[in-house]
Amino acid sequence: MRKILWIIILIFPFFTANSFAETKIKYKTYKKLPCNFNGAKIDSPGAIAFKNSSRCSKAKGYPLKRGTSILVKRGTPVFAVTDMKLLYAKDRSAKQRSRIYNKTQKKQGIDYIFDDVELMFVDKNQNQILFYHLMDTPFVPGFGKGNCERPLEFGTEKYKRNPNYCGGYSDKIIKKKMWVKKGDLIGHSGTTGSNSKGDPHISFSFIINNENLSEKEKKLCDLQIKKNFKQKECKKWSPLHCYQCYYTPEARKDIIWENFPSDNSDYYLLPIVNKKYLKEIGYYN
Repeated sequence: MRKILWIIILIFPFFTANSFAETKIKYKTYKKLPCNFNGAKIDSPGAIAFKNSSRCSKAKGYPLKRGTSILVKRGTPVFAVTDMKLLYAKDRSAKQRSRIYNKTQKKQGIDYIFDDVELMFVDKNQNQILFYHLMDTPFVPGFGKGNCERPLEFGTEKYKRNPNYCGGYSDKIIKKKMWVKKGDLIGHSGTTGSNSKGDPHISFSFIINNENLSEKEKKLCDLQIKKNFKQKECKKWSPLHCYQCYYTPEARKDIIWENFPSDNSDYYLLPIVNKKYLKEIGYYN
């Protein structure tokens, strides 16, 4: 009887250790950005991109849409997909989209929230990485506060976009010379309204450095730029994005994605991470 008891005592830690290990998130890699991951869903691709894909969604956005929509609950943490340098932050957020929109959508209810913090980064390959429709960012704590309180309507009080007017960039990001590491928090997801299933989302895209493009890709980009300039905005204002080579993340076949950050600098992290993993590292209590 004593021998059986000792055997049970000795093997109990083995079983408990394995049972705890099974609760941990298994590390995975993906050859393509998954259409659904960690509560997020890929929706309409960036229409302005010379390389996009209908693999995840047949939906089409507005003609000069820069980023792919990733549908996710407002307030979800968003993380740096690779080591990258912050080029700029803007805040176009407003308390409501517009008076005209609100009047036309009265039957659905008033559209109160418009989140539009925009972040532009550059990675080690000199490709730019764009995020927008964030509700906030730790890089500019003053967005939405004090002098930078959100205006009532989108597109008004444009001076509030400037971080310098809002207390500047955080000491933390300045000390790091504007660099963030893969897995660092860059902000929380936002919404462009309160009535539609597609409103809570972030937009995400790559702008490829021309030197990193093949000759075939350069030709495709040139054709897309010509197509962009058929739009009124490009004809009238010639904004920078009309000239750039956008590439939607779900269309890229040259990237390996991972479900939580590893030491492999060539892999890119999914921007929305599993909540269980966040609990394991102490992000959630």
